Amino acid sequence: MKKSDEMNTFHHLIRGIILIGFMLLLFKLLLTNNITLLIAPKMIRFIYFTLFVLFTLGVLLIIRGTSVQKHPYHCDCDGQHSYPTSFGKSLFLYLLFIIPITTGFLFANNILDSSVAINRTIKLGASSQDTKPSKAVKDTNKTNVTAKSNDTLTNQHEPLSETEYTKLKKDMLQTKRINIKEKTYVPMMTIIQDNLQSMIGKTISIKGFVYREKNFMQNQIIVARFGISCCVADASVYGIMAKGNVAALPKDKWVQVIGTIEQTQYDGGTIPSIKIKQISKISTPKQPYVFDAGIQIE
Repeated sequence: MKKSDEMNTFHHLIRGIILIGFMLLLFKLLLTNNITLLIAPKMIRFIYFTLFVLFTLGVLLIIRGTSVQKHPYHCDCDGQHSYPTSFGKSLFLYLLFIIPITTGFLFANNILDSSVAINRTIKLGASSQDTKPSKAVKDTNKTNVTAKSNDTLTNQHEPLSETEYTKLKKDMLQTKRINIKEKTYVPMMTIIQDNLQSMIGKTISIKGFVYREKNFMQNQIIVARFGISCCVADASVYGIMAKGNVAALPKDKWVQVIGTIEQTQYDGGTIPSIKIKQISKISTPKQPYVFDAGIQIE
């Protein structure tokens, strides 16, 4: 076998192994359910297709790389294709793929926190506000509501129908105590903002991590969650302001807050806030993110 053929065989083999490596990494994320720390559950169906494609291409390249048969290494396109000719170039090229695979297996997954939130849009009561305190609050905008809401809504990762959203809104307006749950987080925050006058005085229970903006007073925090529509790259911060004895709470600490809904002014806009009656530290939930699936127009 010529030296060029040996090099081509080597490149096919290493590329096949890299594809299998990515396939195994995705498979590991699926088995541990850590895939939802990277993408929204509605995207998982595409990961299964990706697994199949990576496995198929990886096996074909490995078979080709270990085959004693000679194969023509050309295509009918106009451009010329060639493999790296030196060891240094090959090493640099393949390390770009091998390092992410290795770190994915060796290191634990990190969740988004305040260091990321400071550069993202903060949605207080599901209203869009610039993360920088020097900017004025923008007009309240309706956001897409998230996943299926209560026990009667079975699939939390599909869009709410208009009927389901209307029922959720009616239930929230009629009850005196509102429990914000992961499955209903975004639509419930939207309903509170859009119907703030009717929500004032109701008791609310909510979980999230402690986040502060630079211009906050010592008695102010945001009880926040990262909301994801597609993947962590598009994550926004949803939350509600809370006021009370919170000066000693460290940022990013997860808490459960129980209190009374009020309204307050912040940077020129009216937003909901919680007058804290009880606050307790909790452990980070297994699924720290909430998912925004939208409303299905009927």
